[in-house]
Amino acid sequence: QRGDLALAGALQRPDQARPGFRRVQLFVNGRPYRDSGVLAAADRGYRTTVPEGCRAWMFLYLTVPPTAVDINVHPGKAEVRFAHRNAVEAFVESSVRETLEGPASAAQFESRAAIVRESPPGESHLGLADLGSDEAPDQTLGPSGASAEEAEENQISLFREASPRDGSNPGHEEAFFPTVPKPQLLQIHNSFILAETRDGMIIVDQHAAHERVLFERIMAQFSMGQGEGQRLLFPLTIRLTRQELDVVASVTGLLSQLGFEIEPFGSDAVLVQAVPSPHRYFDAERCVREMIGELAAGSSDLMRAAKNQNERVAMSFACKGAIKAGQRLSREEMQDLFDQLFATELPYHDVHGRPTIVRLGLKELERKFGRT
Repeated sequence: QRGDLALAGALQRPDQARPGFRRVQLFVNGRPYRDSGVLAAADRGYRTTVPEGCRAWMFLYLTVPPTAVDINVHPGKAEVRFAHRNAVEAFVESSVRETLEGPASAAQFESRAAIVRESPPGESHLGLADLGSDEAPDQTLGPSGASAEEAEENQISLFREASPRDGSNPGHEEAFFPTVPKPQLLQIHNSFILAETRDGMIIVDQHAAHERVLFERIMAQFSMGQGEGQRLLFPLTIRLTRQELDVVASVTGLLSQLGFEIEPFGSDAVLVQAVPSPHRYFDAERCVREMIGELAAGSSDLMRAAKNQNERVAMSFACKGAIKAGQRLSREEMQDLFDQLFATELPYHDVHGRPTIVRLGLKELERKFGRT
């Protein structure tokens, strides 16, 4: 709820989104309708949480003042006209984004993963007509928010007990862990970190988690200005192609804000005088080479998913500079990574659209061992 706009419904968890066919249902003031602008706004809310080309299933029940929508612009009343379209689309995008910030959006092992109320507060069960998006005009959703046959049982709820952004929601870490004591952490295969939670356990991919941490930190640096770098005792000389040299020239300012100090060296190389230090295992030369190569190619899913040059640079550095799978971490390093991850805006998704966390509930464990 925000002002006189309200949104309820169900979203598919990002880890379940796939390319190709999807089911979508849009309602405004109880009427089914089609609207590519509203749907695009909802998809924008998924940015950096799903891989490029993947599209989530969703059911969105929008409520606006009757005077703010014209329902008579289409002979079959399948389309509507909003008086304040930009405000509606911005509201839908931010609502989806805020929902994906919650722990319910984290990937999980459970076979049944829907978290959906039967109906919005104060409403009777929704009577859903056989009219959705152009992508699935013949699909009906039942009152539970799942499809009548199989909504892949992987939705998260948009229903809210409190208004978004009002400061009443608990922190991400408190959603899983009690305040005291801190969870005991265990690293397995030098790649994944296990932690006990209130109702089961979570498994964290250390590389994906650090990607998310670095990406949000870098985007904050870009908005605030200069980042800090460490001058190298022995500068790195890196030979590049002409295309790569052009890319370096175009992003020198952004690289400087990251903490890199890079200058031309002859006709086919650059000299790296200073680099950031995101962790003590950071391989600066490898990171620079891989970043420049990826930015020059520009064809990876990661680069296509970025909306501007700032995001392209931030995503590339987050990916190439993050702690790698296979890196053994001390207990203190694991705890630092946990604390940093749960302080981010979207702790449950890396910049590739993969999950950083997989949840395994206690009830699911009990089922696996035949205790229920």
